[in-house]
Amino acid sequence: MQPDSTITLDQSPSNLDVWQRLSTGTPGLDDAHLRARLAETVAWCDALTTLADLRSEALRPSLFHDGPNELVCNLGQSRQQQLRYRKLPVQHGSPVIATGRFMLFFPEESLSDGYAASVSGGLFDVDNLPACDTWVSFFVENSHPRFSARRYLLCYVPAPLVDAANAGIEGNPESCIVWLEQSDASIRRRVEALTGLMPRRANNTP
Repeated sequence: MQPDSTITLDQSPSNLDVWQRLSTGTPGLDDAHLRARLAETVAWCDALTTLADLRSEALRPSLFHDGPNELVCNLGQSRQQQLRYRKLPVQHGSPVIATGRFMLFFPEESLSDGYAASVSGGLFDVDNLPACDTWVSFFVENSHPRFSARRYLLCYVPAPLVDAANAGIEGNPESCIVWLEQSDASIRRRVEALTGLMPRRANNTP
């Protein structure tokens, strides 16, 4: 399959169950599932134009769930249904072409001060959680040298909203929200490989 191929969700490779509840360990989510989750999130977010679009009513997270992994997978299923309903093409080839940027949110490191919410125009909430439409997948990293277990949420920011996200990230003193390429999380290299992104220097701006 050519890298620039776009096909409908019903034609996705092997009818993959993209939002199956797989292990949250970074090795537990295989490349096929991660690529598909990246592709669907990019397709959805790149079709949006405003901050308000990133908190769509159709994808509003449920209050009832068994933890962050189920919460993200449930949202992913809703987004998949909306992609079908709106007939938005999803690129299932490799690499996944992303014009925006990926970021990570570390919930257990958040001070919930609300500053990122105010300077980003609402891309983040008062707990520094990114808008729900941007969520890609939740991970628990058990092999990090400085943490016994580190939990984080991978998100995608479409290009028109990168500046808003960067304002929140730069004003976040505890660094609970960071650009993926500036993180030492193990998922970074896999996402870079699947999207063809070149690693950026840590002091680069958007």
